[in-house]
Amino acid sequence: MSNYRTKPGYRDQYNPLRGLSLSRIVAMEDAAARGEMADLQWLWRHMQDTDVTVASAVAKRLGYIESLDWEIRTIENTDQILAAEQAAVLRYAYERVQNLQEAAKNIAYANFTGFSILEKIRTGYGPFVKRLEYIPCQYWNYRKDAKQWYFNPEARSGMTGNAIADPRELVIQEVSAPLFKPICRHFFAKQLALADWDVALENGANQAVFMIGPPGTTPEKESEYMTMAEKLTSNMRGYLPPGSDIRVTDLAARSRLPYFDRIEYSDRQIVMAATGGLLTMLTESGSGTLAGNAHSETLVGLARADAAAISEVFQRQFDREILKAFFPGEQICVYFKFDIPRAQESTSQIIEAISALSWSGYRINQQQLEEKLGLKIELMEKGA
Repeated sequence: MSNYRTKPGYRDQYNPLRGLSLSRIVAMEDAAARGEMADLQWLWRHMQDTDVTVASAVAKRLGYIESLDWEIRTIENTDQILAAEQAAVLRYAYERVQNLQEAAKNIAYANFTGFSILEKIRTGYGPFVKRLEYIPCQYWNYRKDAKQWYFNPEARSGMTGNAIADPRELVIQEVSAPLFKPICRHFFAKQLALADWDVALENGANQAVFMIGPPGTTPEKESEYMTMAEKLTSNMRGYLPPGSDIRVTDLAARSRLPYFDRIEYSDRQIVMAATGGLLTMLTESGSGTLAGNAHSETLVGLARADAAAISEVFQRQFDREILKAFFPGEQICVYFKFDIPRAQESTSQIIEAISALSWSGYRINQQQLEEKLGLKIELMEKGA
């Protein structure tokens, strides 16, 4: 059962994007720097929910996490018998976690928000865990002087909440430079450009028409001419007295100002921030071409970097608790590792590579070769 239950509050009826200004964003960032997270994290959540570029960039960055595979590895130069025992226990512990891939994505999400906190939901048997439940970032505060996290169940503004009683019940990942901070600035600039562009399009859709009355027009006639002007500008036919004139002002030119260029620039900056500057767009034309392959390889490279960071979090905050509980006082000989499976070579490609090595004077370990091929290898008898 979860010990960190959120409660409905005023934020559920509050949209932080309403009346948003740059000064307000800066004030939220200042509060977050003091450890008051609720306002800024709530804004970032709505930003991601609202902007398709932000949502797509986050999804692309975290998409490859679902393809991660994990294994328990042995530390070199350690007791192999002890390592085998520890590996069996640690593997059993990870197999009990029902949402391991989801938990990995939530840990990687800290790259955007600055931190991510998961609660260990126990199985009821020793230190084993059945789920790692993500608790959204707006429900946490952090007191830097005491290096203490506080649970804020109603996501209230200010430094409120209850101090974490036992950090071992949580998995916490912290990142010093959250990507949502620069992304939010470009998101705000984009919203301003979109709003101005909509106004320009609305004004430019209808031409401004002015009727100039004939000389010597009396106030009484002005009222009559105004009625005529309204009929003329509403696509009705009408008559103008001699000496009258019509002047048309074209406002459509304003709608052709470089709004789209500004929006496109913001989108590119958002994607660059989300991908560490490696990508400028989310899609590449020509699937299977060099450009498309380079795009995929870039995302795989990011996923590998994220996988390394996720592995370190699990090693510190999951492995140690399990191993210390079952092997108190013993040297830790194994560790958990996330990684993306490399492309599998065909059997013929492996055999061809082995033949080339053999001609070069190299010998392949039989056990490793059997694992690679998935086949049992036996030496043929002479003359057979």
